[in-house]
Order: sequence, then structure tokens, then C-alpha cells
Amino acid sequence: MMGPFIPLNILALLLYAAAAAAYGAGLVLDARNAPVFDNRLRLPGLARPLLFTGIGVQVAATGAWCVNTHLSPFAAEYGTLSVLAWIMALALAAADLKYHITAVNAAALPIACLILFWGLLHADRTPDEALLLKSQAISVHVLCILTSLALFALAFGCACCYLLQHRLLKSRSVRPFLRRLPPLATLDTVAYQAIAFGLPLLAVGLGLGIVYMAKDKPWLTPLQWIFDPHNFIAFALLFLYGLYIAARLLFGWRGVRLQYILVAGLILAMALYIVPNVTHHFHQQSGLSAKA
Repeated sequence: MMGPFIPLNILALLLYAAAAAAYGAGLVLDARNAPVFDNRLRLPGLARPLLFTGIGVQVAATGAWCVNTHLSPFAAEYGTLSVLAWIMALALAAADLKYHITAVNAAALPIACLILFWGLLHADRTPDEALLLKSQAISVHVLCILTSLALFALAFGCACCYLLQHRLLKSRSVRPFLRRLPPLATLDTVAYQAIAFGLPLLAVGLGLGIVYMAKDKPWLTPLQWIFDPHNFIAFALLFLYGLYIAARLLFGWRGVRLQYILVAGLILAMALYIVPNVTHHFHQQSGLSAKA
């Protein structure tokens, strides 16, 4: 299936990749001394317009999808991954504007590029027109999950920058880009705020999924649902980030230990896409039933 949304998302992918490269180059190049740049045009400043342009292009791509298919983006793997990449880019852009954490974008924006690229590889798959996917509550369920994943990616980028800077400071290694990394306290704060918003969204998304699974999939036994690898990992993710919040607020953890939890969390979140499941596929057969 071909439409204007595919070229637009390809353009968005190129813009995101260029922005990620500009953010990364801004860490290792001294733009003030580079002959092709002056003080008014620095690489991080170039990266932001690229990122925001990519976000705008993806808005147009999603609109084109809805107009051409008359379906929610969540009716196809391509559309869902596209929306996830868009929310992730939006979260990174907002954090950069508020905290000026260009290093985090250099670490996390490539993840959005990878997600969008993977979605484009599956753009030829036929959308699922099951009635359940047209439900507003299911759209809220998916949107909550995707937004939480985007915030977890932001926290992951903060954790990577934190661990890198901590390692350089501990080894007393002087690197040109060390001064361009955000302070450890800023990275820790942004990561915590991302999880503080992302964890409730994940819980709400899972709760809505449970309600609609019980209503529209009575053929699933409790054991089938509990031992579905997809659901098991989703609740393990909820537990892991709950552990992060508890360790920080109740036990006073700070520093490196918390950052490793955030790195592990994103790896676990990405596993949600890989593991097989029987609770998230739908087709129409006398109403709704699942396709194993």
C-alpha cells in the first residue's frame, strides 16, 4: 500500500537522522573555532530546526495516513511505530528546549530513527480493520503505552550520558566534549521526571488493556493471559520502573545504580515488540476474535 504518508515519513526519518548527527557532532566539535561556523550558527542550533521540521513532517504523514485509509494509525504496525517515533522525537525536543540537554538527544534520537525505519520496512502490510481498533478507549490504551515508551527512551538517553560522564570523571579522563555534557544532577532530574510521568501512563495503558481484554476476548483463560510473554514483560516493565521510583524515594538511592535500572528498562521495553503474543492481534469473525 502506497500513499503520501510513506514519502513524508521517509523525509522525517532523514531529518531525524540529520538532527541526531548534528547533536552528536556538537559534542565533539568546537563550533566556535570551526572555520565554517560562527557564533550565530552552531551545530546544536542547527539540530533543533531539523528535529522540529521532522516532527512537523510526521504530523503531515499521520494526517495523510488517516485521510487515505480512514483508519487509526494504530490499525497497522507501520502506523503504530511511526506514532511512537513521533512521540519520542517530541519528548526529546521538549526536554532539550527546557534543559538544553543536547547530549541526551544525541544518545536517544537514533532510537526514534531506528523505530521509524523499522516501521517503514513494514509499510506494505495491510491494516487491520477490526472494530476493536476503532474504539477510542483502545486508541487511548495504545497512546498511553507509546507515550510511556517515549519517556522511557528519554530516561535511557539521560542514563547513558550520566554513565558516560561518571566514567570519564572517575577515570580523570579529560575529553573535549566533557564540558558539553549536562551536569549529572540535571541528567538525574530529567530521567526521574520522565519516569514519574511515564510510569502512571504505562499503568493506565495496561489497565485499559485488561478491561477490554476481559470484555472482548472471553475465549482467553486467565492462565493464557498471564503467561502470554507480551503481557508478562509489560508487567515486568511496570515492576522495574516502580522499583526505580521506590529506590529513589523510599531508599534514597542516587547515582549510578539508578541509571543501570533505566538502561535495563529500555532494553526490556524493546523486547515487547519482539516477543510473540496472542492478545494483540485481531480479525473480524462474527464480531471480534483473536488471531493467534
